[in-house]
Amino acid sequence: MDDLRRMVIFSHVVEAKSFSAAAQRLGIAKSAVSRHIALLEKSVGVRLLNRTTRSLNLTEIGETYYQGCARIVAEAEEVTRRISTLQDQMSGTLRVASPIVLGKRYIAPLLADFVQQHQSLHVELVLEDQMVDMVESGIDVGVRVGWLKDSMLLARKIAESPRLLCASPAYIERMGKPECPEQLAKHDWIIFSLLPTPYHWTFVKNRSEKRIQVKGKVKTNNADAVRSFLLNGTGLAALSSFLVADDIKNGRLVQLLPDYNCGSAGIYAVFQDRRYQQAKVRLFIDYINDQFADLLPG
Repeated sequence: MDDLRRMVIFSHVVEAKSFSAAAQRLGIAKSAVSRHIALLEKSVGVRLLNRTTRSLNLTEIGETYYQGCARIVAEAEEVTRRISTLQDQMSGTLRVASPIVLGKRYIAPLLADFVQQHQSLHVELVLEDQMVDMVESGIDVGVRVGWLKDSMLLARKIAESPRLLCASPAYIERMGKPECPEQLAKHDWIIFSLLPTPYHWTFVKNRSEKRIQVKGKVKTNNADAVRSFLLNGTGLAALSSFLVADDIKNGRLVQLLPDYNCGSAGIYAVFQDRRYQQAKVRLFIDYINDQFADLLPG
């Protein structure tokens, strides 16, 4: 990198025919220009410039070296220009990662609309309930639910989805309907293992908290599987409203303890350092931020 920088400085010196003029163009001190030229000549092992108090001329070897430097500097500037252009263009591939159910129900339709608006863009949707390593997997935007772990990543909250405690009518008929949080410890829970504390829940009503420990014979790491167990009457569980609101509305599930708050799941767009964000990333995050909350059930 130092050699390339010195080539750039050397090229400016030759073209400006002056250390002072080159320093002014580059926005650095004249002494810095002189030092870099001296280090460059030391690096290549030959004198490149003949300097007097009145003039500055290339040596014969310096002329040959300058021609090579000029080509390298021009190529480097062209690559930089192309990268800058790509940063501002809606082109290439946008890779998005999402939990499976959220991705199928909400992210996929949004991506379909987004790519329709930007015809030169390709999209890839990676569906995985386990947290994806965005850097290793080359993910541009990760949509995550509930909690964040990667300190190296940035996040923008795009929606909030309350958790609803529910069970099927068949389960309630068989096991009874709990009337208060204390009764929940006696029920069979479907354990969603990806939650930070899957065996402990807090219920809040009028600023009063009830903390309970639950038990269950069934455990899974997939939110849609939890919903399937709920529908089959296996037990009860608290899931984000976007997963169960339609089932509750249609009577397939019954919301339990509706007067209590058992938390909510933030939905986040996660991305890497904003200094290197391409237009496709910025615009997609803005798009889902504008559209997403209206799609979710309350």
